[in-house]
Amino acid sequence: MPLIGILGGTFDPIHNGHIRLALEAKEQLSLDHVRLIPVNFPPHRSTPVASADHRRAMIELAISNEENLCIDVREIDSNEISYSINTLQSLRQEFADDALCLILGRDAFNKIDSWKDWEELLDYAHIIVANRPGESDKVESQDLEQWIKQHQSNRFSSLKENLSGAIYFIDIPMLDISSSMIRQKNNQHETIDEFLPPSTLSYIKDNHLYLDTA
Repeated sequence: MPLIGILGGTFDPIHNGHIRLALEAKEQLSLDHVRLIPVNFPPHRSTPVASADHRRAMIELAISNEENLCIDVREIDSNEISYSINTLQSLRQEFADDALCLILGRDAFNKIDSWKDWEELLDYAHIIVANRPGESDKVESQDLEQWIKQHQSNRFSSLKENLSGAIYFIDIPMLDISSSMIRQKNNQHETIDEFLPPSTLSYIKDNHLYLDTA
């Protein structure tokens, strides 16, 4: 059964940490490909600084040489608030016979019980939680802790045996980079070269993005 990775985010801008996460998950889980899905209007954070068109262009440039990564613009095209449950329902209709794997960092996963219809997410996809080595696995929410106990799997084969339904943890030495840090450094005219693919860096400079803003 094909395994498709799903990595959402504002990607404002996309950076080496995003790409590292996508490629590491793809390698560890033998994913057929990973779909990067930029949000349109995020429900849990402020509106992205760069426009949807700019963020789309930066992603396309950043992954142009990565054959197993692709951009999926269904959230941007919907022109609605980007709820993950709606996105997974749409993906499930398109990939009816493939296992979907929603990739989340541990920090995002620990807040998943604040998401719309969060307990229904596993009806449409597996959830892959990327831990940094040595990161705390403490969960504050009892409801989330119980949900993990009910659905966590330690068997990789479970991802291929079912279309959805498992919570699976992987360790990934993710880079300590954030989009907000990049925006702040660029606004302060500090170098950001090491955090971004060269093509994305050139696009930011050519289009004068992330100036006079953090």
